[in-house]
Amino acid sequence: MDHKVIIRRVTTADAEQLRDHARKVLIENADRMGTSLNEFNVTIEEEIEWIRSHEKQGVIFAAEIDGMIIGMIKFRLSSLEKFSHQGLFGMSIQEAYTNQGIGRRLLEQLFDWAKQDDRVEKISLEVFADNDRAIHLYKKMGFVEEGRKVRHVKLGPDRYVDELLMGKFL
Repeated sequence: MDHKVIIRRVTTADAEQLRDHARKVLIENADRMGTSLNEFNVTIEEEIEWIRSHEKQGVIFAAEIDGMIIGMIKFRLSSLEKFSHQGLFGMSIQEAYTNQGIGRRLLEQLFDWAKQDDRVEKISLEVFADNDRAIHLYKKMGFVEEGRKVRHVKLGPDRYVDELLMGKFL
């Protein structure tokens, strides 16, 4: 890696960059993301509200190089009382920056944050079953497969992929 990667908490000032990052990742990984590009019509105001919505029940961290967001991880605790000890995270990294340890660093930052929050006992995720690179990282970081939703994602006519449910207790 030629440039220093900074992992930091996202603020509302990052809304435009975060939205642009999401759009870029959707273009690069159309078959690995739950949202389709044509469904992604987020305004800056909506992005700001999305960032704010994570402030009480979760967190968002960005991976940044030279002031540009190239990756992110978001986590939100469940708002339901019986599930409030756990939450779901999602992570994305622009293709040019994959396989450089950024995903591991984002996860480590999330774990460090979660261990400081007494509410968080478990971190969960959902991942397309054909996303071998991500699954390898998650297993390496201590996540275990907890379930599989068969043919849960429809990518096109007669083209489906399973979705894996994975979790890690802190």
